[in-house]
Amino acid sequence: MIKYVIFDFDGTIADTLPFSFQKFLEVAKLLHINDLSDREIIKEIRSKSYQDLLKGSFKRAWLKLPFVIDLIKSSQLELEKEIKNIKFFPGIKKFLFDLKKEGYKLAIISSNRVENIHKFIKHNDLDVFDFVHGKTDLFGKAGYLGKFLNDFKLEKSEVIYVGDEIRDVEACKKIGIKIIGVSWGLHTIEALKKSGVDYIVKKPEEIFKILTV
Repeated sequence: MIKYVIFDFDGTIADTLPFSFQKFLEVAKLLHINDLSDREIIKEIRSKSYQDLLKGSFKRAWLKLPFVIDLIKSSQLELEKEIKNIKFFPGIKKFLFDLKKEGYKLAIISSNRVENIHKFIKHNDLDVFDFVHGKTDLFGKAGYLGKFLNDFKLEKSEVIYVGDEIRDVEACKKIGIKIIGVSWGLHTIEALKKSGVDYIVKKPEEIFKILTV
């Protein structure tokens, strides 16, 4: 029986995608990726894992990886100034309150800054989360998910993760917990299925059916 539903933040609860896409395009410009249009770059980002991007379109980033990581961190600082303008994806806010009413414990485990997440929660009167963690490494979510299970003495079968990225799927697979992929986030349905996601939902309320199976 599921006790804890763990959510990603960006691309799952909060629609930070326009901000993120703009930052991706800025990184592409700094890396002199001139052979692809902005539209083609976004298509690449939405269909491939970060590892595959680094092997292909963004392979120049290997030469400047510390610089790129610094850009990602600075963009999260910039996001704090914009957080009041960030919207929910349709239906998410109501769904979170409904989920809480049903007795589930809710958590956020994200690679975004915890300050940004708390600011979003406070601004939107979203006091439904039992646990919030930010600042997981770009590829280090699996380790923290394992720590979460240990800290709260939870079995793998007692939690499920809800996310929008291939790296979320990879992290969950690594430690052996189920993951629900959302269709409204960063990566496409096809990309999530290819990475081995357990479930796909097109609307938040569809998650209820999965939790009660």
